[in-house]
Order: sequence, then C-alpha cells, then structure tokens
Amino acid sequence: MQNLKSNDLVAMMWDFVGPAKNETARHHKRHLKEFVDIKSYEPECIEIHYQETKCTVSLVLPWVIVQELKPILKPHRGQIWTKKD
Repeated sequence: MQNLKSNDLVAMMWDFVGPAKNETARHHKRHLKEFVDIKSYEPECIEIHYQETKCTVSLVLPWVIVQELKPILKPHRGQIWTKKD
C-alpha cells in the first residue's frame, strides 16, 4: 500500500473457510474486539462478511495504526477501506 496518508482508513482482513468458517469468524471477531478495547483503539468498524465459500473478518483502522499492528495481528490481506452506503 503506497502513497497512503497516516489517517487513510485501511481494512486488515482475515479469511476463514471450511465447515466451521462462520463460527471461527465470529470467534476471531470477538478476540479482535477484546484487543482493540485493551489497546484503547477506536476502529471505524469490525465486521464479518459472510459468503458461500468463505467468511472474512475486517478490522478498519487508520494506516498509521495498521502499520504498527500488521506484524502483531498478521492479517491475511488488506485493502484501502471505503465506507459503504
């Protein structure tokens, strides 16, 4: 991710597959919520996207925080976040 400003919002994403994907995604989301509460971060959102073949958990924070947390939380992927209406 290049040319991002420190306050640009970025989604860190974790993908889960298999028969227990929904439960695993909900469990992971709960741990992410606990983590951001302990660290006193205020994420734009923490959400789960349910699809037929996978579930994706997203944690959206400013780029400056994402850079710090990537080595700790080890997201599977990331993308610039745009708010959905």
